[in-house]
Amino acid sequence: MQRGDTIKIRKKRYVRRLDERKLLRHNQNSLIDAEVNNLSLDEFEAIRLCDYEKMSQIEAGAEMDVSRGTIQRLLESAREKIVDGILNNKNIEVLNDISSIKLKGENKFKFSQTHLKIAFPSSDKVTIDQHYSTTREFAIYEINNLEVVHVNYLSPNVLRPSIFAVSLKAQGVNVVIAKKMSKRAINLFKNENIDVILGANGRIDVNLNEYLAGYLDDEAWCETDTNK
Repeated sequence: MQRGDTIKIRKKRYVRRLDERKLLRHNQNSLIDAEVNNLSLDEFEAIRLCDYEKMSQIEAGAEMDVSRGTIQRLLESAREKIVDGILNNKNIEVLNDISSIKLKGENKFKFSQTHLKIAFPSSDKVTIDQHYSTTREFAIYEINNLEVVHVNYLSPNVLRPSIFAVSLKAQGVNVVIAKKMSKRAINLFKNENIDVILGANGRIDVNLNEYLAGYLDDEAWCETDTNK
């Protein structure tokens, strides 16, 4: 780059991140290495808002925090890729890249602190365990300014809620996100000043993004299992 050259910075737009890879094959027998038309996440968001949720381009622009002109360009490119894929027997894939994306609701982050640690009960380091009482490990995500800066795992020798609560407190954990938990276990965590969020399910990264976006809270997700 020469002195005096300008750098064009792409404005980040708000979208919802997909929870998994989305690949549409033109034929179930098509080869994995067949030609693919890739839709970016913001192209998919624009077409979802306008064509699926029936928003106007002005409404979609407000939803994504971009201009109507940007929505028009995203719709044109997305529709062209979809039609080309159908006409020319190409696979269509939505990329889950968020390098130029702000997750929807990120500006509504409800915490005053910019640094916190969030723990998830997980036996495979990817998904949240269905039953908290049988978990073998906690995945602890350290967050700074809405970005994951470190992940580590805690496996207490004694699998009891009281041990988990004390151990996680010693690790500096602020929040535990799980699917269900007994009232006794909830109280043990809250006695250690650790918030408990219930009702989470599936992949850790998806639930983490929803929590940071303000969509998970202890009032909305209060399903408990009193037998555990």
